[in-house]
Amino acid sequence: MPPPLDHKEQKKPQHPIDDKRLALIQKAKPVDISYLDISHGHKDHPHMGARDEKGNFGYVHDETALRKNPPKLEFPGMQAACDSRDNTYKMLTEQVSVDFAANEDADKNRPKRDKIFCLVYTIEKFHDRIPYIRETWGPKCDGFMVGSTKTDVALGTVEIPHEGEEAYENIWQKVRSMWSYIYDNYYDEYDWFHIGGDDIYLIVENFRLYLESEEIQTAQNGGIYLPNGNETMQTPLFLGRRFAYQGDMNDIFISGGSGYTMNKAALKLLVTQGLENYFPHAHTFSEDTMSARIFKKYDVYPYDTKDEEGGERYNPFQPGHHWGYRPPADISKDWYAKYSIDVKWGKEHCSKHSVAFHYIKDSVQKRLHALLYNLCPK
Repeated sequence: MPPPLDHKEQKKPQHPIDDKRLALIQKAKPVDISYLDISHGHKDHPHMGARDEKGNFGYVHDETALRKNPPKLEFPGMQAACDSRDNTYKMLTEQVSVDFAANEDADKNRPKRDKIFCLVYTIEKFHDRIPYIRETWGPKCDGFMVGSTKTDVALGTVEIPHEGEEAYENIWQKVRSMWSYIYDNYYDEYDWFHIGGDDIYLIVENFRLYLESEEIQTAQNGGIYLPNGNETMQTPLFLGRRFAYQGDMNDIFISGGSGYTMNKAALKLLVTQGLENYFPHAHTFSEDTMSARIFKKYDVYPYDTKDEEGGERYNPFQPGHHWGYRPPADISKDWYAKYSIDVKWGKEHCSKHSVAFHYIKDSVQKRLHALLYNLCPK
């Protein structure tokens, strides 16, 4: 372990982290990010691993296969999708965009880019949704995997058994086993880990730039100084769209809709301690609130991921919904308004460099991709 740097040698970010965010992240204890094997021989859940296409345990998915060999985008309905001037079109042409210039600059000037593992969960019944992701944002992730009920190497789906039945009411156990599998097999190779359902859309360029930003790099280094790249300790970060359960600001969790993101410290803390000690046999659909409750046990709280203008980076609905939505006068009558925390409504709800949207199924994936990446026919 290298000796700690004198503070005089450490650099501070151009813009310090604000007091509210700083107070939250400094409650958490730094985590040693070296790998710790707790698989116990892969004999029990949630560390039993994955089955191959023949049903045999011990399968390790090639998470780089999609990035190395991405399929061609096939979108026969592109012209009609591009011509529609609905609210989604407005949001993606007047507000949200891919920051191509900053991404190109980072490719040229950063010694190395942060590596992102993207994890999607589904079931065999919905495997027909996966090709839409594979043809759009999926290949942009450094690592990509679909946790499912059947392994299909060509599709990138992996059967990961878990405690209890395969049911919506038991997603928590499914996610416990998925995170354990990711930790057991891929932890050392990646900097960030994101999970969401089969109806999320990630703008990976914006996502990576945000994770590489001085704000986030400083936050995972304790909140004051930028990391030097040799750190062996890291502050756990739990990122996504914050909701206050029933409007209670003392019960904040991250919505599973657009997914949530963890750095190495958070993933290690969750798998090696949290999943071992809390709710090991709970059966519930609310895996997002369960993760937040576990992190709270270790003083890790959902980080506010709004941009400097107050726009949300992680968006729990389609772009068009956010463009048109306005809360009722009595917010107690609308769960979304009641759960939301200090948000803007309408066009300014979404950050100009948003990273995720939810309820993006099938051809809507391709439509967003065409609009965001300037693929629409002229």
